Amino acid sequence: MKIGVRLFISSMIFAIVISTTYGFTTHDIIGVVFLGMMALALVVVAGYVIVAEREAHLASDEQTVSAKDVAGEELGAFTLESYWPILAATGVTSILLGVVFVPSLSFAFVLAGVALVAWTLRFLVREST
Repeated sequence: MKIGVRLFISSMIFAIVISTTYGFTTHDIIGVVFLGMMALALVVVAGYVIVAEREAHLASDEQTVSAKDVAGEELGAFTLESYWPILAATGVTSILLGVVFVPSLSFAFVLAGVALVAWTLRFLVREST
């Protein structure tokens, strides 16, 4: 988990630098907002890894452990047949299409996308517990 936290925090710093550089060079507010949202998403993921996985003691976090020693380590249960992430991605796509490509109908696209994402996240969380 320590390596994952470092990865997300370094990616967040990279996104902030890119967002700032993009803003100063192009003066495009939409690109800055989307790159800033990328940095915010990485902060949320890093925070989740820090808080929710605090109790996890994985052998791969140790410096002296080799890859052969951690082979077969139990990482958790994953649902492979779930269609909820696809519906959540469809909702996010609807939000982005409404904001970027269809300004006259943006409210309807954004509202439908937010409703779809909220609905799918509700069932996704229920499925994972």
